[in-house]
Amino acid sequence: MAGREAFELFGQVPDLYDRSRPRYPVALFNRLVEVASLGDGDPVLEVGTGTGIATRELIQRGLRVTGLEPSPEMAAVARVRLGPTGQLRIVTSTFEDWVPGHVGFKAVIAAQAWHWVDQEVRYRKAAGVLEEGGWLALIWNRPVGGDGEVRSGLDAVYARLAPELDGIPPGELDLDRREEIAASGVFQEPRLECFEFEVRYGARAYAELMATQSDHRRLPASRRNQLLGAIEEEINSTGGSYGVTWEARLYLAQPVGSPRGFP
Repeated sequence: MAGREAFELFGQVPDLYDRSRPRYPVALFNRLVEVASLGDGDPVLEVGTGTGIATRELIQRGLRVTGLEPSPEMAAVARVRLGPTGQLRIVTSTFEDWVPGHVGFKAVIAAQAWHWVDQEVRYRKAAGVLEEGGWLALIWNRPVGGDGEVRSGLDAVYARLAPELDGIPPGELDLDRREEIAASGVFQEPRLECFEFEVRYGARAYAELMATQSDHRRLPASRRNQLLGAIEEEINSTGGSYGVTWEARLYLAQPVGSPRGFP
C-alpha cells in the first residue's frame, strides 16, 4: 500500500512537485558515474522517475534509461519536461509489479523513491536485474538546517496547527540505509557519500515545497491550506525568505559476489 499511496499523493500535484522539489548536486551524479564506470549508451534502471528531476542528469551523461513511474500524472510531466529522446523509456509501473524485459543493467538508481518500494522485494529484485559488477545507487535529499529565527517560528506554526507532523522531513528519509542494504543479504557493505547545498526560498516557494510533502498531503485539505498559509505568513513576517541547508545522500553498493570497485 505504501507505494500506491505515494503515487496517488504525488500524482495530485505533479507540476508543483516538479517546480518545487530541490535538484541534486551535479557532483553527486559525477561521483555516481565515476564509481559505477558509466558511459555513453550504458543501460540503467531508474526506480521512481517522478517528473524526471534525476532522470535529466542521467540522460545528460549519455546513459540509456529505463524509468519506472507508477503515477501516470508524474510520468506525463516527465515526458513533457524531458522531450522525445532515444535515451529514455518510461514504463508506468511500480518496481514490484514491473516484469523485466531486459536484465543486465549497469546500475539501478532511485532518487527520493526507494523508501516507497516494498522492502521484501526491492533489494532482491534490484540485484537480480543488475549485470555482474553492477551498482545500486540510492539518492535522497534531506534538510539538515535552516535559518534559526525562521525555523523557530515555523516550529511554533507546526505545534499549533499540525503537531502530528513531527519535523521535516518524514522519519523515513532520516534513516541511515547502510545497515539495511547490507542486511538484505544480496548486497555488500555500501558506501555513503554526502553533498551539502543551500537553497533560499521565498515565502510562497517554501509553502509550495511543503505542499508536495507526503505527510502534508495526507492532511485534510482545509487543515493543509491553513497550515500552508500560516507558513507563508510566518516567513513573510521574518524577512520574506528562508534559507535551507540540504544534504544529498548517495548510497552505493554492489551485489554479493561482485568485485569491490570503489575508486
